[in-house]
Amino acid sequence: MQATEGGTAKEEVRMVALNRREGDRSRAEEQLRALLDAVPTALLLVDPEGAIRYANDRAASVFGYARCEMDGRVVAQLLPEMQCEGYARRAPVLVTERPPSPACDPQGRRRCGALFPAEVMVNPLKLDGRVHRVVSVNDLTEKRCAEQEIAFERESMAHMSRVTLVGEISGSLAHELNQPLAAILSNAQAALRILRRDPGEIADIREILEDIVENDQRAGEVIRRLRSLLRRECRSFGPLVVDDMVQDSIRIIRNDLINRGVEYRLDLRAPISRIHGDTVQLQQVLLNLILNACEAMAGGPQRVMTVCTHAPSPDLIRVEVRDTGPGIDPDRMDTIFAPFQTTKANGLGMGLAICRTLLRAHGGRIEANNLPGGGAVFHIDLPVLE
Repeated sequence: MQATEGGTAKEEVRMVALNRREGDRSRAEEQLRALLDAVPTALLLVDPEGAIRYANDRAASVFGYARCEMDGRVVAQLLPEMQCEGYARRAPVLVTERPPSPACDPQGRRRCGALFPAEVMVNPLKLDGRVHRVVSVNDLTEKRCAEQEIAFERESMAHMSRVTLVGEISGSLAHELNQPLAAILSNAQAALRILRRDPGEIADIREILEDIVENDQRAGEVIRRLRSLLRRECRSFGPLVVDDMVQDSIRIIRNDLINRGVEYRLDLRAPISRIHGDTVQLQQVLLNLILNACEAMAGGPQRVMTVCTHAPSPDLIRVEVRDTGPGIDPDRMDTIFAPFQTTKANGLGMGLAICRTLLRAHGGRIEANNLPGGGAVFHIDLPVLE
């Protein structure tokens, strides 16, 4: 009888301990689930066959399902890029992580069928002797929308800067247009006089017509350059020769330099070097630097602006704009490329900041230094097109 009572007591103690362990395990599981549900990232546990065995609250919210609807669902229905040959064979497969970018983001599919950009990371986890996958998914929809808004604002600021730039060089552009138009009118009047005097002078008429065509093309080129500076559209990158871009920029602003009494010199030593970029934006940068150099030399005894190009290394092209002004105040050297920093009475202080932004989009950079003999130099570094 005593043995029976002792055995019963031991059994009761064992059951109490077992219940306590089960209770502890249950509480631990509840705490773990609460912790995983509080994570702001969507988490999925995927078995070797590609079926979802666990999804936290964030995952259900991101994909638009009820929590109970996630269990057992094929992960490829939610993440199409995980529809791979390995899962089709029901064999464990490691899905490699790719660096996210707007151009090649993986995509998730919501319950309604809509696709959204996502950052997907996959890690292996061994459970019960089988390799499962822990998949974390970040919805990048808001981030990509914010990036697009920032890009749009950046393009708007660059366009405003170009409009301001055209206003500053409008006198030069008007002069460039007036010259070929006046030549066309003069040649046409001369041709009419020759025809009235001697209709047989075909050689003279042909020469005059050729001159008219040449001046018309020159006027058309000025208008084309003006339209390209004023246009507002997405960047159009392509191969371009740096020296040609510099010469085109000088042609745009040449008469303005003459009117300001600035002597310009060109030292172009990169005749065949090409870069990958947008001609309009790079011309905008160069014209801005040239106008800044002219402003710095205004009223000075010697006004010489030099633009030179060279290759400091095989994979780099440098464009330098030098002036003979008083140089840059050392106290301002660290802030000249910051927004809203200007010494001009009517300046916005955005010119150099926009120049730096445009050059960064080209994989380039801009720096400024004072020259030992006086004046300043701004140099632009751009990667060579391979």
